[in-house]
Amino acid sequence: MTSRIANIARKSVVIVADNNDTDGYCSGCVLRKTHRTVTIITSKNFVLGIEDQLKVIFFDRIELQAIVVAVDDTFCLLVTDFHRDCEAIKLMENEDSLVPGPTFMFAPISQTANQRLTTFATVELLSSYTLDEIDLEEADSSNYFLVSCPYMETTCDGIDRLVAAPVFNLQGNTAGIVLECLRDVNDEPQAAEIKIVLKASYIDEIF
Repeated sequence: MTSRIANIARKSVVIVADNNDTDGYCSGCVLRKTHRTVTIITSKNFVLGIEDQLKVIFFDRIELQAIVVAVDDTFCLLVTDFHRDCEAIKLMENEDSLVPGPTFMFAPISQTANQRLTTFATVELLSSYTLDEIDLEEADSSNYFLVSCPYMETTCDGIDRLVAAPVFNLQGNTAGIVLECLRDVNDEPQAAEIKIVLKASYIDEIF
């Protein structure tokens, strides 16, 4: 992976934040972009209760107010005004070719900054685990893969900041977005480094 690829990928990553709480922030990414608006996918749990006080911080630290337009069990969609230089994520056509292999991500460290992380898509799928070991209500291994990622930060309310963060292959395409940790960080910190990732081919089916 070159720095050019990383810089292009960074343009599709955003931070979703609470206007009224400096500790309130989480991951997100640009799902779609038109000549008038930008659509962001982010964590439903983070957004609930603060729908009227959300902003999106783009890679260049430009901040735009956001409104919620759709919600599902895990994710929600936000819309902001147009941002000229951001980029929508480019979805991989065949995520199976990624596993196992190196990947990278961007994780939020404040309301205005992300850090780049070296991660790894593991060969294990959800079928490697019994259903009572994971939190998914309906586990279909064909929809997910696992990524090892040394980031376990949560908000003060215990909300995982990494949900909806895109996982990039070394060409800068999005292999999937983070769904949740395999284990609770307080119960099994080492296992919490393993993230369940929704494959790129299923992202457009969320909404």
